[in-house]
This record gives sequence, C-alpha cells and structure tokens, in this order.
Amino acid sequence: MSLSGELARARRLAFAADETAARDLLLSLVPQIEREDRDDLMLEALAQLGEIYLVRGANDGVQESIRRIRDCVAIYAEIAAGVHPDAAERARLSPAEIAHLICRYSRRAPFLHTGLAAAQGDHDGAAQALDQLTAGGSEFADLADEHAYLIARAQVLCATALCDDDLHTRSLPLWERALRAVDRPREGGEFTDHLLVTAATAYGRFCVQTGRLSEAEPWLRRAGARAEQNGWDLATATTELERAAARWLVADHASTEQLVSQAHPVIARYARAHDVARCWLYLGLTRMASGALEGADECFAHAEQQWRDLGKPLHLHRILLQRSWIPIFWGRFGEAVEMIAEARELLDSSPRSSWLQYAQLDNHLGTVWRADALADLGFDSSGDPDETLQETEARQAEGLGILRGEVGTPEYFRGLTKLEQAAELKVPAALAVDSVRYSITDADARSRWASTVSAPILAGAFAVAWEWENTELISELVEYHSARGTFNAEPQRSPVGEWGSAATATAILDVGEALAAAGPPTQGAGSLTRLGPLPPLQMQPDTAPIMAHYRALAFQRYGRDVIAAEPAWPTWP
Repeated sequence: MSLSGELARARRLAFAADETAARDLLLSLVPQIEREDRDDLMLEALAQLGEIYLVRGANDGVQESIRRIRDCVAIYAEIAAGVHPDAAERARLSPAEIAHLICRYSRRAPFLHTGLAAAQGDHDGAAQALDQLTAGGSEFADLADEHAYLIARAQVLCATALCDDDLHTRSLPLWERALRAVDRPREGGEFTDHLLVTAATAYGRFCVQTGRLSEAEPWLRRAGARAEQNGWDLATATTELERAAARWLVADHASTEQLVSQAHPVIARYARAHDVARCWLYLGLTRMASGALEGADECFAHAEQQWRDLGKPLHLHRILLQRSWIPIFWGRFGEAVEMIAEARELLDSSPRSSWLQYAQLDNHLGTVWRADALADLGFDSSGDPDETLQETEARQAEGLGILRGEVGTPEYFRGLTKLEQAAELKVPAALAVDSVRYSITDADARSRWASTVSAPILAGAFAVAWEWENTELISELVEYHSARGTFNAEPQRSPVGEWGSAATATAILDVGEALAAAGPPTQGAGSLTRLGPLPPLQMQPDTAPIMAHYRALAFQRYGRDVIAAEPAWPTWP
C-alpha cells in the first residue's frame, strides 16, 4: 500500500479508537517518509500523531507535534515569500502545492493547540486558539470540509472541557455552533460519521448533566446507531454509559445496571480511565440502591483510584463525598469526616472550585453531624462501628426509621448538641444555595434549580430543625418559605435520595450571573412575582429579623448576601 493509503488506514484505526495500532503504524511510516523526502506526508503523520496523543492525554506528545508542524510550516512560508531561494531550489513541491500545504497545516496546529489548552483547563487559551482556527475562509475548495470538521471538533473539545470544570453555562454557545456543523449537509464518509458520533455523544452527556433528559436520548441513540454501523465498539459503549447516567437520574436502577454492565468491559478494554471511573461510580450507586453497601464501597474505591491516577480534583472530591456515605451508614462518623476534609482540600487546590461546591460540602458535613446525633437519639437504622458491614446492611434493611432513645438522658442532650452543629452547617448552606433560585429570570431554569439543587438542601435544613426540636427555627424557615411562595400543594419527592446525588450533581443552565452574586430585585408591572433577594423578614413587632445569625454565616462562608438592603417586611397580618 502507498504511503498515502497507509496514512488513511491509520486514520481509520484512530476513528475506531485503536490508537495504539494507529500510533505504531504512523511511527513505522516515518523512516520511509523521510527517505522519500515527503514533507507533506510527514506533516500529516505529525498531525495524526498529535490527535492520538490528545485523545490519550499525552500532553507532551501533543506539544511536540504542534512544535514540529509549526516549524515545518514556517520554513515553507519563508520559501513562498522568497526569503530562502536556496531552500526553494531544493523543494520538491510546486508553488501551488506549497500554498496548499501551508493553508492545510497552519490549521491543524491551532486545532491541536485548542484541544491541548482545553484539556489543561486553560479555557481562555483554548478560546483564543479556536478563534485562530476559525478565522478566515478557505482559499482551496478541497480543504473546506476538513476546515469545518476541525472547527466543529475543536468546539466539542472546548465545550467538553468546560463541562468537566462545572462551567456548563459557558459551554452552551459552543454546543450550539457544533451541532449546527453536525447537521450541515455534506457528503457522507468516515469524517462525517466521526464528527456526528463524537459531537452527539458529548452533547448527550451535557444534556444529562444539565437535566435535559428528553433532549439527551435522541442524540445518544443517534450516535450509538452510527457508531454501531461503523463497528466502533468504544463509541457505542460510551453512548450506553451516557444513557445509563440518564436512567439513574430517573431512578431506573435496572436499566442503569444493564447499560453500565454492557459498556464497562468495552471501555475498560480501551483503557479510557475517566469513563472507567464513571462506570464504577454507577455500578456502586446501583449496589447502594439495593442495600449492598460492601459492594458499593468496592466500586467507589475503584472509581476513586482511577480519578486519583488522572489527577482530577473536582471528580475526586465528588467521589470522596459519595464514598463517605458508607461510613455514615456504618456509624463510623470520624472516617466520614476525614473523607470530607480531604474533599475540601481538593476544592482548595482547584482553581476552578466555586462557592456552590463548598456550600454542598458543608451541607454534607452537616448530614454527618445529623446522622451522629440520630445515633445518640436511638435511631433504629444507625450502624454500629463495631459490627461488620454485612450486619449494617441487614440493619438498614430491617430498620423502620424510628427513634428508640429516651428523653432527658445524657445521650439525648448530646444528640441535641450535635443537631445544633448540623444546623450551623446546613441552614446557611441552604439559604446560600436557595438565593440563586430567586435570582434566575428564566422560569424553567428556576424551577429546575429549585427542584434539583435547592429543595434537597432546604429539606435537610427543615429536618435538622425538626429533630433539634427548635420550634423557633422551624417557624422561621416556614416563614421564609411562605414569603418566597415556594410551597406546593402536591410536593414531588426526588427520585434519587440524598445519598445518591453527591457524585452526580446536576448542573443547571441559564443561571447567568446568579452564581456569582444575587442580582437586584426585579418585578414586572402588575406582577406578584419578585425576582431577587427579599428584604429582612420580621415575624413579631418586638423581635429582630429572622435567621439573622444564619444569614450572616451564609455571607461569611460563601459571599452570599441573601437579603436586600431594604426595610424589614413584617410577616404578620
């Protein structure tokens, strides 16, 4: 087979995710390309190697490919400009071929640079490289489709990297442009199929993460069908993993288990560490849902190790929070606190951590205090740290969720003290997180934030106040809810319990600057809906505004000012 044919075969191997065979083939071609003095083919080999290294996370290899491509293109640019007449005499390419080479590979280097910057979390650098790749049209008609393919692929890489850092809102314009490119009429072929499968799978994952499940399913099935048609096993398995994530969010545990079990062997065979970790995560969640705590912990341990090896702090902090539920159920609260402390250190080390993640972490730490307190109060499902995990599983299965402790005992008062500490963590976090809800102008996004993010944390705050027997705090929380108009005649229970959401937090789109700071109050003409923070609420004429202590903690910990600088509203008739 000719060198061009071998390069095309290497491309097909890469599309089929057999990067090892593709790399070995490309490296074996380099000596022959050098002997024939074919710089055009060498540039193609370097560009393909760079893409392979990018997929495999070998950033040094990507950087070296970029450097060598740019060095070669720079030499030919000088030849075209007449700077080196001696080199021009030795060149085996015609002026037209040189111009074609410069046009083609001056784009492949920015594509690789875009992907490398995105993979390293340099989102601003990736955006600049993407602008360089996108700038200008094509002076060669035969390169137009390749240019469009590179731009769309780069957009998907940038958008995916943003989502990995929980920056879903910033990724939305990139997804919109990439999907337009996917649906643009063009001739069929492997490049068209690969773009469709890559973009549709990544966008399906984005839709699942942002709660757009009805939109995710068609894209994932479309990608899976096209991948299966081409015999791309890994791409097919990846779509099954994303569909499993969607089924988990609606509590379809059987489908989640089935899809992950199908996908996991294939993903593991292709050594995709991040997706292998996600497979272990969902396998652990389904085991936890069935009460198999020991099996769940083993799965979470595998996922944790994968993310440690990859050095992904945000994912690692989530799996630590998820895994800490095992010692919580077991009654080993010290171990849970240690895991949460490590998760906090990971957030501290990540330049892309947010106040929201800290609020969710504090809420979870409050859950540990609450569980510890309920154990003191005689909660019948609390585990015993001296028993085996299998015995804890049996206790959980047989528990009725009732308290067997006695009022007035030392254990009773110790439990109330721990519930007070839980409230110090959970109530400020709930107020801070809920402050985003009333700053979101889009009604659908506001509803999804309320049901997916705010409601579980607020429910935990109510539960702690009730178990603490703090009637004053309970009444203040009720008054706060009443003023916000958030009660529903038919409340809906989340299909996924609190224990199942620590590592699968759903991002909400369209929150705009609400995540940074609450906007000024807005109210439409004649409308009874007020968007923005409420003024302080005062329940009695002779008392201070409610929850002042917890509001101060919300501002101190998360920078969230949850009240407007206006005179207090009286909440009595």
